[in-house]
Amino acid sequence: MSEVLIDTEGSIRLLTLNRPEKLNAINDALSHALKSAIKEAANDDNVSVILLTGAGRAFSAGADLKEAASNGRRPQREALNSAISSTSIYDALIACDKPVIAAVNGYALGAGSAVAVSCDLVLASDDAVFGYPELKHGLAATAVSPTLVAQIGRKHATELLLLAENLPAARAAEIGLINRVVPKDKLMTTAKLWANIMSGFDNDALWMTKRMIRRASEMTLSQAHGLAADSLTVMRGF
Repeated sequence: MSEVLIDTEGSIRLLTLNRPEKLNAINDALSHALKSAIKEAANDDNVSVILLTGAGRAFSAGADLKEAASNGRRPQREALNSAISSTSIYDALIACDKPVIAAVNGYALGAGSAVAVSCDLVLASDDAVFGYPELKHGLAATAVSPTLVAQIGRKHATELLLLAENLPAARAAEIGLINRVVPKDKLMTTAKLWANIMSGFDNDALWMTKRMIRRASEMTLSQAHGLAADSLTVMRGF
C-alpha cells in the first residue's frame, strides 16, 4: 500500500496521506513518500497547484509514536537523521514554489498540524481538530515549534504548546492557524475550487507571487520592497 496516494486533475496534483487505519500517523515511510511526491509535483511543469489531504477520519494524528518506540535507542547519527527527516517535510512544503493547499478533515495533531500549517492555505472541515499534544506524551514540542511561532506568533504558540489543548477549527481560524472553515461535505469541493482558481492564473506569475510571499516573510519591509522591485524587473524581461 502506498503511504501517499497521487492523483492529477488537470493541473492540480492531489496528494492523500494514506494510512487511514493509523489516522495517517507519520512514520518514516510516509515522510519519505510525501517529500518525494512534493518534489515530483514541484518539478512537473504541468502542475500548477498541489492539494494535500488525508484518507479516512483524520488529516494526520501526528508522529507515529509506536513506530518510534519500537526503534528503541538508536545510534545518535541515525536518531539525528530521523529528526531532520521529520522537520524536512515542513521545509519541503514551505520551499515549494507552487501553492500548496491543505484540506484538513478530522484530527490534525502534533506533526500533522505542523504539516497543515506549513502549507500556503489551510481549509478545514467544521469537525476538524488541531492541537500539539507532545507534552502529554512526555515529549518536548521542538520540531513543531518554529513553523507554529512563525505562523501565529509567540503568545498563541506558547498557549497551544504548553497547555497542549486541542482546538476546534473555528478557534484555529480565529488565531490565524488556518484560513477558513467549511462544512465537512464541502471540504474537497471548496479546496478544489480554490485550486482551480489559482491554476487559471499565469503559472509564472503564480510562481513568483508565492516566492515573494515566502521570502518577504523572512525580510525587513525595506528588504522585501527591494526584492519586489528586482522581481518585477525579471518578470517584465528588462
